[in-house]
Amino acid sequence: MKLVTFDFWNTLFLDRDESLRNQKRLSFALERLQKHKPSLNLNDVSEAFEVASEYFNRQWYELRACTMDRHFQQLSGHLEMKVPEDVAAEIVKYFETILLEHPPTLVRNAAESVKYAASGWKVGLISDAGYSPGSTLKKLLEQNEIHDAFQSFSFSNETGYLKPSPECFWRVLKELNIEPQHAVHVGDLEETDVIGAKRLGMKAIKYIGSNPSSTRESIADVVIEDLSELPQALSALQT
Repeated sequence: MKLVTFDFWNTLFLDRDESLRNQKRLSFALERLQKHKPSLNLNDVSEAFEVASEYFNRQWYELRACTMDRHFQQLSGHLEMKVPEDVAAEIVKYFETILLEHPPTLVRNAAESVKYAASGWKVGLISDAGYSPGSTLKKLLEQNEIHDAFQSFSFSNETGYLKPSPECFWRVLKELNIEPQHAVHVGDLEETDVIGAKRLGMKAIKYIGSNPSSTRESIADVVIEDLSELPQALSALQT
């Protein structure tokens, strides 16, 4: 084995503050947009945000990566506003980066697991990115002092694909010049992380300690409940 890749959400990081961040997104958008349409109120922006979010989620369920630029286009379109480019860019940037004001927390033993993997193999990150793009998630990795453990990154907002699409995994494999059979992916979701990796010929470790919907029932090569079990799991896959 030459490569270990990790999922981001519910594998390395846990998030419980998205509702708070959405409230702040609404307030920020209202404050900026009211300057160009004084009649706007919070209900107007909230309704438009919901319309945009429904569009975002439809794209997601169809495995089409969506960006905050497109989300904001839906929002402003519902409000029937032509927003100046600089204002639109400011709102989009706020939407994308507020994660850093109310950051998710590292999963127990996540930092240690990433650093352990980096001590023996190349390491990559393969993540579906929602409202927070890869550039924001990288800053979060930096804040938690594990960014430099990764040699390659694959984010859906950059590739245009969501897991289990093979393109998500190939981005890292090709960049590091490693064949699938020499790589293992660690993630919490059967239908995206495990199935996506196994379809390509990668090995898969399913981590079920953070996601309440995850079960031991899996086609993964190994199932673990705590990331402290990762060294033993990787060792088992070497034999």
